[in-house]
Amino acid sequence: MTRQARTSTRRFPLALASLALLGFSGTAAWAMDLIVLESRGVNLRPGQTVNSERPLALKQGQHLTLISPAGVTLKLDGPYEKAPAGDQVRGVPVTKALQMLITQRQARVGEVGTTRGLAPNTLPDPWVLDASRAGTVCLREGSEAVLWRPDSVRETDLALAPADKSWKTQARWPAGADRIKVPAPAVIRGGETYLVSVGGMQSALNVESVPANLPNDQVRAAWLANKDCEAQARALLRNGK
Repeated sequence: MTRQARTSTRRFPLALASLALLGFSGTAAWAMDLIVLESRGVNLRPGQTVNSERPLALKQGQHLTLISPAGVTLKLDGPYEKAPAGDQVRGVPVTKALQMLITQRQARVGEVGTTRGLAPNTLPDPWVLDASRAGTVCLREGSEAVLWRPDSVRETDLALAPADKSWKTQARWPAGADRIKVPAPAVIRGGETYLVSVGGMQSALNVESVPANLPNDQVRAAWLANKDCEAQARALLRNGK
C-alpha cells in the first residue's frame, strides 16, 4: 500500500467521526427545553424543564402546561405519547394570551358587585404588587415583596394580614412614595392570600410564585399571563425587566 493510501485510510475514520459529531450537534441545536407551568398527575414540578424532542407519555387524566423559550404556552392532556416539539404550532403566544385576558375581563363587566371587569393599572415595574385592587399578583421566588399604589400624593395607613388573620402588621405609607417594602417582620409568600388595606380600602391579594430560574422575559411574561398577572406581564414586555 502506498504512503498516500495509508494516509487516506487513517483520515477516513476521523472524517466520519467529525460528520457524526456535526450531525449530533445539529440535532441537539433543534431541541429546546420547555418550562413546566402546571402539571396534574405527573411527577414534574413548576419550573422544571422538558426536552421538546423527547417523547412524553401522559395517561388519561394527566395534564401538562408547558412554555417554550419564545413564550408560547402549550397544553397537553393524556392520553398522549410523542415528543411535544411537533405540537408547538398549536400553542398560544404570550400576546394572544394577554388578548384572551382582555376578552375574559370584558365579559365580567356585567357581573354584579365586582370590579374584575376594570382594566388593570399600568405598573411602573413588572415586579411591584398592586395593593390598590383585589386580584392575583405574582412574586418572584427569593425576592422581597414591594407593594405599589397608583396615587402617592398623600401619606396614608397601610395594614397587612394573611387571609387567616393569624398576624397583622401596620405602617405609615409616606407621601410621595408610590411603593413600599412589606413592613418587617411580615413576609409575603407565593401560594398564599393576603388582606392589604391602604387608607382603609381593603383588597385581597392572591400571590402566585414565579420561579427564579425562568430563562428570559418571554417565558416570564407567558408565566405571568397564565397566572392572571396581566398588568405585570404587560409591564415586563414594555420595560424588559
